[in-house]
Amino acid sequence: MIKKLLFLVFTAGFTSLSAQNLIVNGNFEAGTGDIFTNWVKTNGAANLTADVLTVHSGSRSLKAISTGLLEYNVQIQTEDIATVIGHTYEVSMWIKGTLGGNTVRFSTSGGTAVYGPAFAVTDINSGWKNCILTFTATATATKISLDLGKGTDIFYIDDVAMYDLTTSPSLDFILNGNLEAGTGDVFTNWSKYNGAANLTAETVEVHGGVRALKAVSTGSAEYNVQLVSDPMTLVVGRTYTASMWIKPSTAGTTVRFSTTTTPSSDANYGPNTTLIAGWQKISYSFAAKNTSTRLNLDLGKSTTTFYIDDITFIGANITLANEKFENEASKVVFYPNPVQDNLNISTESNVKSLIISDSTGKTVKTVKNAQNIQSVDVSNLSNGLYILSTDNKQTFKFIKN
Repeated sequence: MIKKLLFLVFTAGFTSLSAQNLIVNGNFEAGTGDIFTNWVKTNGAANLTADVLTVHSGSRSLKAISTGLLEYNVQIQTEDIATVIGHTYEVSMWIKGTLGGNTVRFSTSGGTAVYGPAFAVTDINSGWKNCILTFTATATATKISLDLGKGTDIFYIDDVAMYDLTTSPSLDFILNGNLEAGTGDVFTNWSKYNGAANLTAETVEVHGGVRALKAVSTGSAEYNVQLVSDPMTLVVGRTYTASMWIKPSTAGTTVRFSTTTTPSSDANYGPNTTLIAGWQKISYSFAAKNTSTRLNLDLGKSTTTFYIDDITFIGANITLANEKFENEASKVVFYPNPVQDNLNISTESNVKSLIISDSTGKTVKTVKNAQNIQSVDVSNLSNGLYILSTDNKQTFKFIKN
C-alpha cells in the first residue's frame, strides 16, 4: 500500500486530472420540452426543438430546421463561459443532416468575435460528423453560438464541448522521437520513403541521448530525402504541433514538415523553414484532415548535411482523458512526486522502455529493452520539471528536487 505520498494515476496514457468540458449541458439532456437549460435561442427559436430519436449519446439532441438564408438566422447560444485571455480553446459538436451537403459554423461573442469556417454536414445515413473550431480567447467571458441557418436542411446536433487546450492533457504521438531505438542505420517506428542511403545514424552530433539522424540533402525537391513516421491516430480538425531539433552544416538552408495520408488530398505541407547555425528547435502546427496520419521530415531541398534529434508531435488528449476509468488494465501509478532519488512505477502492464526529457525537450535519460521497469534512478538529474514517456504511450510530468 502506498501511504503519505503524492502520486498520479494514469490510464490510456493520461493523468487522472482530466480536461473539463466548459459548456454546461452540452449534451442537451437538461431541460423540458423544447427548452435547453443553459442555452439561449437567439434566432429562429421555432426551428430549434428537442429530438429523442436521432441522438449521438444520451436521450436528447437538438433538432434544427435550417432556413437556407444567413448562418445566424437559426442560432442557439451558450451562456457566458469563463475564459482566459490568450488561452487557446477548442469547441466541437457532433452533427448530421437529413440531406447532406449543407453547411454550419461556430461563432463567438465576447472580445473579438470569431467566425469559424463552413463545415460541410453529411447526410443522415453517413453517420455523425465531429466539427471542431480552435480559437484564442480575447475576453474573460465568451459565448459560443451554433449558426445553423445557412442551408435548407434538418440538422441534428449533440455533445457540444469546449476545452482549454492551454491547460488540457496532451500526448506526444510520435514513437521513438529521440531516434534511440534501432540498430545500425535503422530507426524503429520510422521509414525511409526517399533517399534511404542519405539517411543514417549519427552518434557524435546529437541533441540528446546517444543517437541522432544524419541527413545528406540532395539540393532537389523537398521529398527527395524523406524520413516518415509510423501512422498516428488523430482527431480530424484538431490542431497538432510537430517539432524537431535540427543542426545544419550550412546556415540559410531549409527543411519542411509534411504529412502522408490516404487519400493524399488530406495531406498537410508546412512552409520551408530557414535554419541558422547550431542546434535549434523548429515547429509546425496544423489541423488534422485524416484519422490516420504519418509525419514526414522533408530534407532534400538544400545541398548540405542536417543532424536531427528529439522529434515530437504534440496534441490534446481530451477524449481519452475523459475515459480514464474505462481501461483499468493500463492503469499506471508513478510516485513520489516531487522526487529526489528513485521514481517508482506500479502498473498491471509491463513498462519495457522509457524516455525522460527536460522542459526544453532534450532527452536526458533513456531506459530500453527491459522486461518490467519498476523504478528509475533520477538522482543525477538537476532540479526542475521533467517529462517521462513510456513505450505504451504513458506520459507523466514530475519535479526533481
